[in-house]
Amino acid sequence: MRIVMLVVCLWAATSTLHAKIAFYSKRDGNAEIYTMNSDGSNQTRLTFNETSDSAPVWSPNGRQIAFHSYRDGEQKPEIYVMDTDGSNQRRLTHHPGIDGYAYWSPDGAQIAFNSTRDAKEGERKLEIYVMDTDGTNVKQVTDVGFASRPRWSPDGEWILFEAGQIYAIRPDGTGLWQVSNPRIDARMIAGGWSPDGRQVLYTEAVNLNADTSFPVIATLSPKGHQEVIHWKHIKVPRMFFHSAAFSADGKSILFSGKQNIYRFELIGHQLIQLTNNPADDTMPQEWDSSLSVPRQQSLLTLYWGRVKAALEQ
Repeated sequence: MRIVMLVVCLWAATSTLHAKIAFYSKRDGNAEIYTMNSDGSNQTRLTFNETSDSAPVWSPNGRQIAFHSYRDGEQKPEIYVMDTDGSNQRRLTHHPGIDGYAYWSPDGAQIAFNSTRDAKEGERKLEIYVMDTDGTNVKQVTDVGFASRPRWSPDGEWILFEAGQIYAIRPDGTGLWQVSNPRIDARMIAGGWSPDGRQVLYTEAVNLNADTSFPVIATLSPKGHQEVIHWKHIKVPRMFFHSAAFSADGKSILFSGKQNIYRFELIGHQLIQLTNNPADDTMPQEWDSSLSVPRQQSLLTLYWGRVKAALEQ
């Protein structure tokens, strides 16, 4: 009986768990941060402010969420971080410039964000920066004039961003290259990397028209990140499409459309609506604990050791 119970514990510790999705919504009057299960259930509000909290992203270990907020009585956002139950909210940036769209490095040691902190008076200048997770050691990465929405690659070697087109650059500011297939009549909106780092998702928005705007997946050369070998338009059902991101397992994409959040399966092409609200739900970001390799390996070692000990008795 002991052996059976240990085997059950081993299965429970290593089986696939439901992923969690962070997003923001205006359903309660202004933008606030929420989380929900991967199927749209258990929608839970995490922030409670009279001003906007938005653009949530998970830390690599799933224990924290970074976001930007206007809560400090200023007409500009600052970057905050909180535990995933909404507790321990704390401010990371303290600067007169605009700081927003935070994104964690895969090792959890740094956060990339966009900021106007080095813009001269009257200048429209937005660049990508990185900082340590306590808000210190801020360093500028880009110098292109207007760069936003950074997305760190899974291997930590590149930061994706949008600047008219979609580009990638090393965290030290070197190696700039273009990812998107250039079109002068479209705005390119950064989505993010696939979990294996072999693909990049972005939106090609032509006149912000649902009939001419599509998510695009750029497949990168296996020889290195600095070459795109294929661009593919993903034919989602007709709706205004924005805020796209790969799912945690890379098998689907999450996006906002018709004020709600959807999942679109890349193989079966099934469209699944996850939220149903009259106000905007947007910027879904998914994290899955079952894909955390170090955690699963440690649990596997622990429980397999117990099973072996029981067998030897």
